[in-house]
Amino acid sequence: MNNNGKIIFWIGVSLAVIMGAIVSYDPGVICKIDSNNLPDTIWSYPALCFTFWAFSVPVGLIIAAIGVLIYTKADNKSVLKFGLGAFGVFIFISIANGPIPHVPVLFGIGGTLLLLFYFLILWKNANKLKENIYKLAGYTFLLIGFWFTCGLGSRQYQPLLGDGESPIDIMIYFVLAMFCFWLGEKNIKSPEK
Repeated sequence: MNNNGKIIFWIGVSLAVIMGAIVSYDPGVICKIDSNNLPDTIWSYPALCFTFWAFSVPVGLIIAAIGVLIYTKADNKSVLKFGLGAFGVFIFISIANGPIPHVPVLFGIGGTLLLLFYFLILWKNANKLKENIYKLAGYTFLLIGFWFTCGLGSRQYQPLLGDGESPIDIMIYFVLAMFCFWLGEKNIKSPEK
Protein backbone atom coordinates (compact mmCIF):
# COMPACT_ATOMS: atom_id res chain seq x y z
CA MET A 1 0.00 0.00 0.00
CA ASN A 2 2.90 2.39 0.74
CA ASN A 3 4.19 2.20 -2.84
CA ASN A 4 0.71 2.95 -4.19
CA GLY A 5 0.62 6.07 -2.01
CA LYS A 6 4.01 7.20 -3.31
CA ILE A 7 2.96 6.65 -6.92
CA ILE A 8 -0.31 8.55 -6.45
CA PHE A 9 1.51 11.35 -4.63
CA TRP A 10 4.06 11.74 -7.44
CA ILE A 11 1.35 11.64 -10.11
CA GLY A 12 -0.34 14.55 -8.32
CA VAL A 13 2.95 16.42 -7.89
CA SER A 14 3.86 15.91 -11.56
CA LEU A 15 0.46 17.05 -12.79
CA ALA A 16 0.50 20.18 -10.62
CA VAL A 17 4.13 21.11 -11.31
CA ILE A 18 4.15 20.41 -15.04
CA MET A 19 0.83 22.13 -15.66
CA GLY A 20 1.81 24.95 -13.29
CA ALA A 21 4.89 25.53 -15.44
CA ILE A 22 2.78 25.46 -18.60
CA VAL A 23 0.29 27.88 -17.03
CA SER A 24 3.20 30.25 -16.41
CA TYR A 25 3.77 30.11 -20.15
CA ASP A 26 1.12 31.60 -22.45
CA PRO A 27 -1.85 29.19 -22.57
CA GLY A 28 -2.99 30.93 -25.75
CA VAL A 29 0.10 29.53 -27.45
CA ILE A 30 -0.42 26.02 -26.06
CA CYS A 31 -4.19 25.78 -26.35
CA LYS A 32 -4.50 28.10 -29.35
CA ILE A 33 -7.32 30.06 -27.74
CA ASP A 34 -7.71 33.72 -28.48
CA SER A 35 -10.56 36.05 -29.38
CA ASN A 36 -10.30 34.98 -33.04
CA ASN A 37 -10.23 31.25 -32.29
CA LEU A 38 -13.03 30.55 -29.83
CA PRO A 39 -14.08 26.89 -29.70
CA ASP A 40 -17.40 25.84 -31.25
CA THR A 41 -18.10 23.23 -28.55
CA ILE A 42 -16.59 22.23 -25.22
CA TRP A 43 -15.41 19.01 -26.90
CA SER A 44 -13.21 20.70 -29.52
CA TYR A 45 -9.42 20.77 -29.10
CA PRO A 46 -8.96 24.31 -27.85
CA ALA A 47 -11.77 24.01 -25.30
CA LEU A 48 -10.61 20.64 -23.94
CA CYS A 49 -7.03 21.90 -23.77
CA PHE A 50 -8.12 25.03 -21.92
CA THR A 51 -10.30 23.04 -19.50
CA PHE A 52 -7.41 20.67 -18.74
CA TRP A 53 -5.08 23.63 -18.33
CA ALA A 54 -7.49 25.49 -16.03
CA PHE A 55 -8.25 22.61 -13.67
CA SER A 56 -5.14 20.41 -13.69
CA VAL A 57 -3.20 22.12 -10.89
CA PRO A 58 -6.03 21.91 -8.30
CA VAL A 59 -6.70 18.30 -9.36
CA GLY A 60 -2.98 17.54 -8.99
CA LEU A 61 -3.01 19.01 -5.47
CA ILE A 62 -5.96 16.83 -4.45
CA ILE A 63 -4.35 13.71 -5.99
CA ALA A 64 -1.08 14.41 -4.13
CA ALA A 65 -2.99 14.80 -0.85
CA ILE A 66 -4.78 11.48 -1.43
CA GLY A 67 -1.39 9.88 -2.13
CA VAL A 68 -0.06 11.17 1.18
CA LEU A 69 -3.05 9.74 3.03
CA ILE A 70 -2.53 6.34 1.40
CA TYR A 71 1.24 6.48 1.97
CA THR A 72 0.75 7.19 5.68
CA LYS A 73 -1.70 4.30 5.92
CA ALA A 74 -4.73 6.41 6.78
CA ASP A 75 -7.82 4.26 7.09
CA ASN A 76 -9.78 3.70 3.87
CA LYS A 77 -12.77 5.63 5.20
CA SER A 78 -10.64 8.76 5.72
CA VAL A 79 -9.07 8.46 2.26
CA LEU A 80 -12.48 8.00 0.65
CA LYS A 81 -14.05 10.81 2.68
CA PHE A 82 -11.23 13.23 1.83
CA GLY A 83 -11.03 12.23 -1.85
CA LEU A 84 -14.77 12.36 -2.54
CA GLY A 85 -15.19 15.48 -0.40
CA ALA A 86 -12.32 17.40 -1.99
CA PHE A 87 -13.24 16.46 -5.55
CA GLY A 88 -16.94 17.01 -4.85
CA VAL A 89 -16.39 20.49 -3.46
CA PHE A 90 -13.97 21.38 -6.27
CA ILE A 91 -16.38 20.20 -8.99
CA PHE A 92 -19.38 21.89 -7.36
CA ILE A 93 -17.60 25.24 -7.03
CA SER A 94 -16.21 24.98 -10.58
CA ILE A 95 -19.68 24.36 -12.04
CA ALA A 96 -21.55 26.79 -9.78
CA ASN A 97 -19.06 29.60 -10.40
CA GLY A 98 -20.04 29.97 -14.07
CA PRO A 99 -23.57 31.35 -13.81
CA ILE A 100 -23.09 33.38 -10.62
CA PRO A 101 -22.79 37.14 -11.24
CA HIS A 102 -20.68 39.39 -9.03
CA VAL A 103 -22.52 39.85 -5.72
CA PRO A 104 -20.43 42.05 -3.42
CA VAL A 105 -22.23 40.91 -0.26
CA LEU A 106 -21.07 37.32 -0.91
CA PHE A 107 -17.46 38.53 -0.89
CA GLY A 108 -18.15 40.34 2.38
CA ILE A 109 -19.62 37.19 3.92
CA GLY A 110 -16.69 35.10 2.65
CA GLY A 111 -14.14 37.59 3.97
CA THR A 112 -15.88 37.70 7.34
CA LEU A 113 -15.79 33.89 7.54
CA LEU A 114 -12.07 33.84 6.66
CA LEU A 115 -11.36 36.31 9.43
CA LEU A 116 -13.56 34.43 11.88
CA PHE A 117 -11.76 31.14 11.19
CA TYR A 118 -8.37 32.85 11.48
CA PHE A 119 -9.24 34.41 14.84
CA LEU A 120 -10.71 31.12 16.09
CA ILE A 121 -7.51 29.29 15.10
CA LEU A 122 -5.44 31.89 16.95
CA TRP A 123 -7.58 31.82 20.08
CA LYS A 124 -7.99 28.04 20.23
CA ASN A 125 -4.28 27.34 19.56
CA ALA A 126 -2.69 30.29 21.38
CA ASN A 127 -0.40 28.13 23.52
CA LYS A 128 0.69 25.96 20.58
CA LEU A 129 1.30 28.99 18.36
CA LYS A 130 3.52 30.70 20.93
CA GLU A 131 5.80 27.67 20.61
CA ASN A 132 5.67 27.69 16.81
CA ILE A 133 5.85 31.24 15.47
CA TYR A 134 6.44 29.95 11.93
CA LYS A 135 2.96 28.45 11.83
CA LEU A 136 1.54 31.68 13.27
CA ALA A 137 3.40 33.68 10.61
CA GLY A 138 2.17 31.27 7.93
CA TYR A 139 -1.47 31.70 8.88
CA THR A 140 -1.03 35.47 9.10
CA PHE A 141 0.70 35.86 5.71
CA LEU A 142 -1.83 33.56 4.06
CA LEU A 143 -4.70 35.72 5.33
CA ILE A 144 -2.94 38.88 4.14
CA GLY A 145 -2.58 37.20 0.72
CA PHE A 146 -6.30 36.36 0.77
CA TRP A 147 -7.09 40.00 1.54
CA PHE A 148 -5.09 41.33 -1.39
CA THR A 149 -6.39 38.59 -3.70
CA CYS A 150 -9.93 39.72 -2.94
CA GLY A 151 -8.91 43.31 -3.67
CA LEU A 152 -7.33 42.32 -6.96
CA GLY A 153 -10.38 40.25 -7.92
CA SER A 154 -12.74 43.12 -7.17
CA ARG A 155 -10.82 45.63 -9.32
CA GLN A 156 -12.78 44.73 -12.44
CA TYR A 157 -15.97 45.72 -10.61
CA GLN A 158 -14.58 48.89 -9.01
CA PRO A 159 -13.07 51.23 -11.65
CA LEU A 160 -11.92 53.73 -9.00
CA LEU A 161 -9.35 51.19 -7.76
CA GLY A 162 -7.50 51.32 -11.07
CA ASP A 163 -5.75 48.50 -12.88
CA GLY A 164 -2.40 47.40 -14.20
CA GLU A 165 -0.90 46.79 -10.78
CA SER A 166 1.33 43.74 -10.43
CA PRO A 167 -0.08 41.01 -8.16
CA ILE A 168 3.45 40.06 -7.04
CA ASP A 169 2.62 41.07 -3.45
CA ILE A 170 -0.04 38.35 -3.40
CA MET A 171 2.45 35.75 -4.59
CA ILE A 172 4.97 36.87 -1.97
CA TYR A 173 2.43 36.45 0.84
CA PHE A 174 1.42 33.01 -0.37
CA VAL A 175 5.06 31.89 -0.71
CA LEU A 176 5.85 33.26 2.75
CA ALA A 177 2.83 31.43 4.16
CA MET A 178 3.87 28.09 2.68
CA PHE A 179 7.49 28.61 3.75
CA CYS A 180 6.40 29.34 7.31
CA PHE A 181 4.05 26.35 7.40
CA TRP A 182 6.97 24.21 6.19
CA LEU A 183 9.25 25.61 8.90
CA GLY A 184 6.55 25.05 11.50
CA GLU A 185 5.90 21.45 10.49
CA LYS A 186 9.61 20.71 10.16
CA ASN A 187 10.12 21.47 13.84
CA ILE A 188 7.36 19.14 15.07
CA LYS A 189 8.75 16.01 16.67
CA SER A 190 7.14 12.68 15.94
CA PRO A 191 5.61 10.90 18.93
CA GLU A 192 7.79 8.17 20.39
CA LYS A 193 6.71 4.64 19.47
